[in-house]
Amino acid sequence: MKDIYRGDMKICQAKEAKNFFSRSLGLMFRGPLSEGEGLLIEFSPHLKSRSIHSFFMRFTIDLIFIDSRMKVVEFTTLRPWRMYNPKTECIWVLEVNKGTIEKNKIKIGDVLTFE
Repeated sequence: MKDIYRGDMKICQAKEAKNFFSRSLGLMFRGPLSEGEGLLIEFSPHLKSRSIHSFFMRFTIDLIFIDSRMKVVEFTTLRPWRMYNPKTECIWVLEVNKGTIEKNKIKIGDVLTFE
């Protein structure tokens, strides 16, 4: 688990998807995230596609895309049974509860830290 911060504000505690299986499974087939819970997925460097899907999910999530300098480069909200392909180069995606972006006033260019 990693604590994810923007400055001194904790955004969430995120489980890391570290292998092919956990990255592929993501949040499928489970109930909603608890308050302050997230999933941090590091994209495999040899894959060209960074697309995220919400197939087999029953809840809406916020997606926060992060580059190699730990900067937020893009974000969106994704409803169940949708796909999203980020338009900006990124290394990670942080999947969190819908409303987390707005609640934490996350903006493009914000720097996040993982502890």
